[in-house]
Amino acid sequence: MNLDWIQWGDAPTWFGSVAGAVALGFTAFTVRQQTKQLAAQQEINKEQLENLRLERKALQGEVRDRHTAQARKVKFTFDVVPGEDFPDGPNSCWYAAHVINDSDEAIRNLTVDYQGLEELQAARLKPDTQLMEQPCTAGPGHEVVFSSQTSFIEHLESIHPKCHFTDAAGVDWVLDQDGRLVEDSPSTSSGESSE
Repeated sequence: MNLDWIQWGDAPTWFGSVAGAVALGFTAFTVRQQTKQLAAQQEINKEQLENLRLERKALQGEVRDRHTAQARKVKFTFDVVPGEDFPDGPNSCWYAAHVINDSDEAIRNLTVDYQGLEELQAARLKPDTQLMEQPCTAGPGHEVVFSSQTSFIEHLESIHPKCHFTDAAGVDWVLDQDGRLVEDSPSTSSGESSE
């Protein structure tokens, strides 16, 4: 093989050009591989972020459930009890509000708000009928009945009683006649709901 036609003075330029082309090809290959790896890592990060978001949501739900667990075991019902001049007189009836603590711990500061009607008495029905001062404490499994003052039935029907109590964790709650439970806060007492 005759290599006389090659100008050896240009050989370093040729080798430099070939080496540069190889380096450029290797760089392009490396960039493409790193781009693929980066895209794969971004996909993994996106999946991990979604998993963390779902785990956080589940944990928040568990915390919320634990926060309201005892309060949700308190039941509030009420009856209209006929009075001596039922149905038309000023002493025609009164409310008997029943608060049942089905939780495993006592609830404190228990009262029933009759929206301006004075609560006259509270009697614990389980295990006895002892009269209690208000606000009172209801132990596990106890039922307390709050009797309102007597009034016209039309007046009582316009009132929406609410039960107020503090759970074992020290959280104040309001439970209304429809079973809605809200954490008692300054905004709740001014008429706004915390849920």
